[in-house]
Amino acid sequence: MNTQKQHERQRAAEAAQDIAAEAAAQLMDEQAATFDKQAKDADAEGAAAATSEEQEVERLRVDLDAETAKSAEYLAQWHRTAADFANFKRRSEQERSELAKLFNESLVKALLPVLDNFERALGSLPPELKTHSWVEGVSLTEKQLRSTLEKEGLSAIEALGQTFDPNMHEAVAHEVSDQHEEGCVIEEFQKGYKLHDRVIRPSMVKVSRRS
Repeated sequence: MNTQKQHERQRAAEAAQDIAAEAAAQLMDEQAATFDKQAKDADAEGAAAATSEEQEVERLRVDLDAETAKSAEYLAQWHRTAADFANFKRRSEQERSELAKLFNESLVKALLPVLDNFERALGSLPPELKTHSWVEGVSLTEKQLRSTLEKEGLSAIEALGQTFDPNMHEAVAHEVSDQHEEGCVIEEFQKGYKLHDRVIRPSMVKVSRRS
């Protein structure tokens, strides 16, 4: 009787041990599954984080490339604007220079008849009047006017004894002459002038010719 009870207690103990072992094994399996899931979740989060970081880097690179392209375009536009302004400034200066030359030319041409009148008046004076003080005053005024115009670039055109040049001279008369070469200027009726290198009034002359 006692032996049978002992066997029963032993079988109950063994069954309890088996149940405990199964419970422990199940618990370990559950913990392992949990650890595995956590590891997978961590890997997934890490991969997602890495992907997100790569995407952010790529976005920043694209933004940087776009800003670099904008900067290059702005710089090119600045260079073009600077070049356009330099061209505009140069053209403006040239136009101002041309306008100043035209103004000076118009003013000098308007004063040439005054210079002619001085020359004719002084050239036609009788010798006995040339020593008068007022004549000296007129002569001084003529010299001052001529000097002022010469400072502005006025110069007389050589005519007498020169070969006729249609760019410098205007032939208003011809005369047969054996004493001069064909086409020689033998008389000047009105003095011609240049302003710098530009003829503003040709000399009015008589030109020799052979019979």
